[in-house]
Amino acid sequence: MPQVLVFILIIALGGIWLWWVYHGDWVVQVNGYKIYEDDLDLEADRLQMIQESLGMDFQGEQGKALKEQLRQMALDQLVDRALMCQAARNNGISIDQADIENQLMVAQMQAGGAENLQKFLQEQGMTEEKYRELVEEYMMMEKLLDLVTKDVTVEEKDVRQNYQELKEMLVLPERVKVGHILVNTEEEARDVITELKEGADFQELAVQKSVDPSVAENKGIYDNVTKDSSFVEEFKEEAFRLSPGEFSHEPVKTQFGYHVLMCFEKRDASQASYEEVKDWLQEELLTEKKQEKVMDYMESLRGAGRIMYNSKNSAIPV
Repeated sequence: MPQVLVFILIIALGGIWLWWVYHGDWVVQVNGYKIYEDDLDLEADRLQMIQESLGMDFQGEQGKALKEQLRQMALDQLVDRALMCQAARNNGISIDQADIENQLMVAQMQAGGAENLQKFLQEQGMTEEKYRELVEEYMMMEKLLDLVTKDVTVEEKDVRQNYQELKEMLVLPERVKVGHILVNTEEEARDVITELKEGADFQELAVQKSVDPSVAENKGIYDNVTKDSSFVEEFKEEAFRLSPGEFSHEPVKTQFGYHVLMCFEKRDASQASYEEVKDWLQEELLTEKKQEKVMDYMESLRGAGRIMYNSKNSAIPV
């Protein structure tokens, strides 16, 4: 075959290969795994919704620039997510379907029922199947990070030193230790109140009756609840209204159902002693060291990964 013809054939085959690699609506490939425009749109919209809930304005030219920044952030997060899920699978990590179903049930309860969750997902342009995929991915990433950071520790001397540095700023707000039993109907809540009036043990009753998924671990008890805690307002209002030893005589209705609360302890605002905050300080230092370990690990994944952006796709942020 003449050399010119061979050269033309190589060029032609190269063009076919390039067309095959870059055709389609994908925006980036991560070790061969394609991330599509729809994925990028969904992630960018999610980030924008979070920022809007915090009061950020996306109007005008400045808003347009912010959207582009969020879109780049969304793309980076999708790449990192793909790298982590691949690494998780390479480390033999998998998620049981039962765990995914349990998380879906928790999400339904938080949304106020299955129909409300479906409505919310539709508003986000997400199907239940896609939501399940995301739940599985986040669970895999969580297990991977646990594996990566399992050997990270904090010594007590570091915790004590950190306490001395922060001592003047460590003021604990007014707080309560409160028990809570969550049920689905007002009638069930009134039955719980009746049993408490008859002398039933609160924690035993919580384990038997409460539909709160955390009850198996905490027996319905939440310690150090403050007025800034992430509980719904109706819950916090009742928690601080009750006196120690007192329980709700009327059901407390929230978006999650009907609550019966009991106050176990109330503490005034005060400067924190080492014993009061050592666990929190240790956890903060441990989190900081784990974050450093994770950042190094992610850098290694990015460095070793084959990440290819589709230059022909206009959906990629410039």
